[in-house]
Amino acid sequence: MRRPLNSLSLGIPSQPREPPAEVPSLRGYLDLYGFLKPPFGEGRDNGGYIQFKSQQKAFELLTEHLAHGVGVMMLWGEEGIGKSETLRAAASVSAGSGLKTILVSRTATGHLTLAQLVAALLNHPNAGEGVPERVIEQFLNAPGKSLIIDDVDLLPDDCLDLLIGLVQAIPADSPSPAIVLSCTANLASETVRPELTPLTTLARHTIRLPRLAPAESVQFIERFLWIAGGTARRLIAPDAMKLIVARSGGVPGRIDRHMEALLTTGFARSEARITARTVTAAMGSIASVKSTYQDERGVTITERIVQITAAGFLVVGASLFLYKATGERNQHLQPVNPVAPLTVAPLPQQPQTDKPADTLSPALMAALLKRGGQSLALGDVAVARLLFQRAADGGSAEAAILLGKTYDQNFIPPGSKPDPAMAFAWYNKAAVLGDTRAADLIKRLSIAH
Repeated sequence: MRRPLNSLSLGIPSQPREPPAEVPSLRGYLDLYGFLKPPFGEGRDNGGYIQFKSQQKAFELLTEHLAHGVGVMMLWGEEGIGKSETLRAAASVSAGSGLKTILVSRTATGHLTLAQLVAALLNHPNAGEGVPERVIEQFLNAPGKSLIIDDVDLLPDDCLDLLIGLVQAIPADSPSPAIVLSCTANLASETVRPELTPLTTLARHTIRLPRLAPAESVQFIERFLWIAGGTARRLIAPDAMKLIVARSGGVPGRIDRHMEALLTTGFARSEARITARTVTAAMGSIASVKSTYQDERGVTITERIVQITAAGFLVVGASLFLYKATGERNQHLQPVNPVAPLTVAPLPQQPQTDKPADTLSPALMAALLKRGGQSLALGDVAVARLLFQRAADGGSAEAAILLGKTYDQNFIPPGSKPDPAMAFAWYNKAAVLGDTRAADLIKRLSIAH
């Protein structure tokens, strides 16, 4: 098994009622999809900085400036493009080379005070606000250092005044410091705040952090599924992956929000696999894709629809909890190559007739059969097979018969390929479970083939 993409590790109400005893409890979509931890949204494991080719040039320019440059370099990019992750990785590389590197980011509350900025510049937690001239003088004194400030366009006025004064005070022949500032707009071409205008003339270089290419967006999704213990080939249908990539527009933050909404919606709809129908249910029709690309900053209309729709499905999903057993708690997903081709479809597992059945309750068995039949009627053959297999493994001969028919040329759903060997195997399991119809189906299968 190959490891995932190269990464840079950074050091940086009342009690709910318990479900019926015969229905296993699910922790949201984690158990349904076999995750060990959340792959997207809050609580996810970033797993280190990912060096995508589209953003490699920008990263190299940043690290080169921090190591050998002087003055200000501006890094800009839309909300969610990955500026903060890129800056943290660049700071780690700079510090690893022996250069003192100061990284100033927004606090947990989203606000940075002047006292906090001064404390970071002087590396003293109790420095206080201080006199700006003295703070600047102390910062510019040896030894050499580099400074990174994230979200400069969100700095309060007093912090911005100190920063501008610091940049203006850097001697022309000074070997340091190198300063990198990030913002969500190109200050040279867009008027965001009049107070930021001086920085546009003081900045020596301005670079943009570009969006991810479609293939890189797929790698982004597959990596975080891999970290969480899942695999895209099993969880996401190829047509759904194409829609996700198109709607996200190559913005990592948008991909993260879309995937969180899709997993929540899929769980609420009792879907064992994310399909194009799941994407449509969570995000609306494909006609709205263009508006997602047009909005380069903030939350788009499409994303608002995602949030509202996902919340609605959570309420509806309360009535579908009988489907919880499809989490296949005994089949934890194993990590696979995160850049596997999308065209590879998930292969059904061979039935193991010699393995003792994990007997399920009659109510749960009936629910699995019902949902499998509904999925089959909607054309979701892959989902139907998963549901029937779960029931068959639980001791249902009826489910084994239905699963065999999805491979039998005499009954196969439109658009599916017949597989006589699989059909025979499941019919044989039904016979072992005591279904008298299995012998006749096997006989017809042998005649047809």
